[in-house]
Amino acid sequence: MTFPENLKAREQYIYDNILAGNFDAEWVPLEYTSGGRTIRLNVMSDALKVDGVRVNVSAEFQQKLADVFDASLLTAQVVDLIYTKADKRIDPQPMPISSSVEAMVKHSKSVDLAAGELSSGQLVAPVGKHWILDKRLESFASNKPNRACTYGWHFVGLSYKGIKGYSTASMLNELGPSQRVSVIQQNTCGHDLLHSDYSQICQLVSQTCWVNGEEKRFSDLLQDPVLSYLVTSSGATKITRQPGTTPFVGTTVLFPVKIIANSSAEVA
Repeated sequence: MTFPENLKAREQYIYDNILAGNFDAEWVPLEYTSGGRTIRLNVMSDALKVDGVRVNVSAEFQQKLADVFDASLLTAQVVDLIYTKADKRIDPQPMPISSSVEAMVKHSKSVDLAAGELSSGQLVAPVGKHWILDKRLESFASNKPNRACTYGWHFVGLSYKGIKGYSTASMLNELGPSQRVSVIQQNTCGHDLLHSDYSQICQLVSQTCWVNGEEKRFSDLLQDPVLSYLVTSSGATKITRQPGTTPFVGTTVLFPVKIIANSSAEVA
């Protein structure tokens, strides 16, 4: 069976394969220290794959998958960290905009070619653009409650193949002053939660995380006036899931997590 062209049918195909265990995903640790606190997250090492293909998702569907995986959409700051701390950094792979299966498969193959052979546990970026949780979405709560925020496609330099780059949202740049990190896609709320195209992949962060070794929930940190700076640069926010979605409960899918040297870590 192949991916359906109809987007809703395609999402159902992806979901059915996830329930059947026919998907590729792996949690890997991502650690960051600031203000005397160290946060350790588990993030997907790569985009979610079904049939070996990095699938495109709408923000609505990605939130459903996040619920199923006991995970959260990323924030711009976590996306920045994924890039700066990636084991393998590659160039963005932009193409003419399309939501077709052909474009989805072509983009995934382009990422494969750029990344080369990857070992288990290697964090690779960027592998697409991300639907993220962003404080900007609060301003749409009353008049456009179904807005979604997209962000990503990091690279080193001021422009990429003639495309102007923008500063990273969190201003985190651990590659050094001579290697400025930019993004093609600013954190922008120009689409609704049903939009889907080849570039919008699914890469999530586990809800379970640790601050100075104490277990926390990622969604709780987003709202915490003291600790939110560890996961977002725009301050504490009420946006802890994709606006316009209802929590999806009753189904949980687990997948491997890397064994790391901490007693509170999960074991694959």
